[in-house]
Amino acid sequence: MKALLALLADIANGLFAVVFAGLLTGTEVVWWHFLVGIPLAMCPDLDALPELLRRGKVGASGEHAHDHREALHYPVLFVLAGVAFAYFVPYWGWMFLAATILHFVNDFYGTGWGIPVLWPLTNRRYKLLGRRVNRLRTILEANGDWDSIPEEERTLRLVVSWSHDELRDYIRKWGLDEWIGPYYLRLNWISGIEYVLFLLSLIAAYITLVY
Repeated sequence: MKALLALLADIANGLFAVVFAGLLTGTEVVWWHFLVGIPLAMCPDLDALPELLRRGKVGASGEHAHDHREALHYPVLFVLAGVAFAYFVPYWGWMFLAATILHFVNDFYGTGWGIPVLWPLTNRRYKLLGRRVNRLRTILEANGDWDSIPEEERTLRLVVSWSHDELRDYIRKWGLDEWIGPYYLRLNWISGIEYVLFLLSLIAAYITLVY
């Protein structure tokens, strides 16, 4: 059940995408449109299904030194597809474009190991407001790691990045196989943002349907 907490951001992204597409194209939003928008916001994570089916969970760590964001998490592909889609069917195309871009925005700052935003120029992963060890300070302190990491690894930077080769080494050492509890069962700046966005998306969806 707690795994649902990690999906609230994607649900919010889908709701916001429907509202945005309706406003942009002047289309009347119907309730079932949200049942389309939410899966669209989750579709970049289809590359996590093989791991989920095999392991029953998704997590990059020493136990599983592989991050699923290597098959579909290339924003440029979704932007190009979304623009083409919006040209032929504006409402649904803009919904797809907004839903997937919001998904990547969430991946850019959230709990994972960033995304290759500059692909195909480079496979380097980038993340906003993070540490190279990719853990919140509270988690590092709780595990007794805060004082043992170098000073430069403690700093919360505007943008951090990992090359393709060094990413796996960082995952092996600092990845969390059981990451939902430390991030979503405790209030921190990441879970706080996602919970607030979820509430705002529900309000936006309600207003859109009622008014």
